[in-house]
Amino acid sequence: MSRADLPQPGTESELRCRASGVEFTLRSRPVLVDFTGTCVLKAEADADSPEPVRLRLSGLRLVADLPDAGGPEDGGTVTLEQDGAEGDGAKGDGAEGDGVLRPLPDSPSRFANDLVVTLKATVDQPDGVVHAVARNAVKFSTARASYPSGSGDYELSDAIDLIMPDAPEVTVAQINSLRLRLDPA
Repeated sequence: MSRADLPQPGTESELRCRASGVEFTLRSRPVLVDFTGTCVLKAEADADSPEPVRLRLSGLRLVADLPDAGGPEDGGTVTLEQDGAEGDGAKGDGAEGDGVLRPLPDSPSRFANDLVVTLKATVDQPDGVVHAVARNAVKFSTARASYPSGSGDYELSDAIDLIMPDAPEVTVAQINSLRLRLDPA
């Protein structure tokens, strides 16, 4: 990838996000859900890296309907959002995820990228609302995303354990795998 093919610092891309057939385990019951939502990728200059551009992910918000089998703990929605708590982001940068753009030698408009974010979740069901946070920072990786759109498939690197903020030993929900598809809005 030539330097001219890289996104210019300050460039922002609003993207549609989706993840289909995600196994979401809530109260020890796995269900398949389809997440949809939006996010923004912003290119920034990176003087601390051999690669001249760093991507920042912001405003990630995904929503999925939970299946309704008729019980009090069935139905509702689950919302995953980028956690904006100060100091919780990659390298303590709050609400923005961090990722270095690595050019691929075989294609001028393709890049490899890892995005690291902190997430929080809200599960809203007929019997109440549960607020949880990811136990650890969440890493998504891609080897073939394209630019300038930023589109591509970002694969979850490790399972997401969602815990109660005031009881970190309690895992209330888990996502074992998730392929996040980003497309131009």
